[in-house]
Amino acid sequence: MLDDDLHMTLPEAEVTAFFKAELRRVMRDLRIERTIEHVDGSMTTGKARQNHLNAIILSGMAEDGLRKEMPQARLAAISPVLRDEAAQLHRKAYAECMSDSFNEGIQLRAADLLDRSTFTEYDKLFLRKAAIEARMAAYTALETVPIHASDQARAAALDLLTGHQAASAPDIPLPPPSLPEVGTTAPAPQQCLTDGVELIRGRFTAQTIHHQRDQAMRQPEEPTFDGISENVVVDRIRGADLFGTAVRMIRKSKSQEDTCLQKLKSVSLFIYLTGVQMVTDIRQHHLEMFSHGLEKQLPTHYWKSDAQKNRTFKELAESVQNRTDIAVGLSPPTIARHLTTIVSIIQFAANEGNTVPFTPKTTNLVPLDKRSDAEKRAVFTFEDVQRVFMHPLWQGGKSKGRRHTPGSLIIKDHHYWINLLLVYTGARRSEIAGLRESDVGFDGVIPFVHIRENTVRGLKTRFSKRRVPLHPHLIELGLMDFVADKRATGDLFLFPEAIPAKIRALCLQVDGPIPPYDKKFGDSLDHVWRECLMRSLDGNPEEYCAASLRSYVNDTLINLRKEDGSTLVVPGIDRRDLMGHKPQDVNEGNYRRDEKPLGPLYVAIKQLPRLFSAIE
Repeated sequence: MLDDDLHMTLPEAEVTAFFKAELRRVMRDLRIERTIEHVDGSMTTGKARQNHLNAIILSGMAEDGLRKEMPQARLAAISPVLRDEAAQLHRKAYAECMSDSFNEGIQLRAADLLDRSTFTEYDKLFLRKAAIEARMAAYTALETVPIHASDQARAAALDLLTGHQAASAPDIPLPPPSLPEVGTTAPAPQQCLTDGVELIRGRFTAQTIHHQRDQAMRQPEEPTFDGISENVVVDRIRGADLFGTAVRMIRKSKSQEDTCLQKLKSVSLFIYLTGVQMVTDIRQHHLEMFSHGLEKQLPTHYWKSDAQKNRTFKELAESVQNRTDIAVGLSPPTIARHLTTIVSIIQFAANEGNTVPFTPKTTNLVPLDKRSDAEKRAVFTFEDVQRVFMHPLWQGGKSKGRRHTPGSLIIKDHHYWINLLLVYTGARRSEIAGLRESDVGFDGVIPFVHIRENTVRGLKTRFSKRRVPLHPHLIELGLMDFVADKRATGDLFLFPEAIPAKIRALCLQVDGPIPPYDKKFGDSLDHVWRECLMRSLDGNPEEYCAASLRSYVNDTLINLRKEDGSTLVVPGIDRRDLMGHKPQDVNEGNYRRDEKPLGPLYVAIKQLPRLFSAIE
């Protein structure tokens, strides 16, 4: 039965005023909360999903009334994978709306606004209804209006409830705003593009995609604060286009040039295979489409001719569909790298305020690589590495121009020494190719090379800095004489010929900056080295490379055993010190001197077998 106190005493105008005040308050608080999430990087996919679900839940409460459990009809409209989460959020929202603190706060704010001291029970219920509707309107508005557009958001929220003032009787329910079902596509607001970038219209070809890439690369650097109060920027709008976002991500990461180009290539292929140009338009099925196309349809060699560059992906795939002479499909590691780049761009875009409504998953998208880790890079056997160093380049060639033809001339230059140093130290090629003359010396009677950063190359990791003893065979072959000649002629670097020609002059400056690690440093040796492998190993069927020498050293040392068949001849800690590998534990990494004693390492290096006898 109705209590005598259960009647309406609040005029309609006061209810409307309270609703608008609540809406302004909730919009202000929500905007602050969302802005912080966008700016401090805490806006996760999970938070974005919960914000969207809360808008749906509040809309349901306005339409269906306060219920402890979400109505089955409304729950059925939500994607099955999100129903449990939605039901849990609904129960939480219901408990909050029914709590004493929530309702006391409503009454305090209404009393202050309306200058009233008491409310009937019906007044309290209607104020609660207005507060819930205001909250629903605020959540819904922020679903469709950018967070930075507060005035538009507030206007949109008011527009959603224009029928509120017309509700003259309390028993006439207010129509809730229509919300998209979870899992469907909501009407998207005008999407923001990076300055200078235009969306591709019509055909997606290599040429149109590369044109968009070039536009994105010309975007200006973000301005720094100039110290003038009038120029303080609170909200910065960044374009949600893929290329613009990728360029900004690359600039912040300070990646090496080849890495930057690889990331832009990933974006080019993603747009080419999916047609999606905006980060905010990416969905999980686009990642699946991308992976499938890379594995099953894209030729291994693509965009090599003008004809290929003018074809769409569909046209290119159809042109090679029945060709047995053209390989199709990229390798699993390459596919994984492309997918990782796209996911990293999605994550970077979220930090800029451009989020996607899903959590990217790539676990099952990369095809299984059937090769073992050892098979992915061939490891020299002793017999094969010995065959390589019996090549005329080390045993005697016909002349400087005919070093692959047997003869009596041995030229001890960068081709000769760098490869010998690799096979007797296990170092990376860039580490040896960038040695200065001052990096070679003696610790007592032990000769060594000091691998450290300098003006021609950095190091791969912080563990790469180390001293490596020199094998006695290198000394017998005259390495120290070669170093002495360099010092006598004033050369700062042992192998300047190994420095890429286009940057050689800059790198050789005495006080130049230390560049980042470049795994391709020393590529100028490749042609001669590959020819040696091809001629010595009957075409090099195992596909050995320069890195195979490093693997050979590690493999040799790790497999040396004492007479009991199990005890290592070279302790693991010494092998890791020689190879520049990460320490095995905290004790190895933190409680030792930075400069390791050379005695044990010299013993280990001398375990490497001699490849040939010194030639007089």
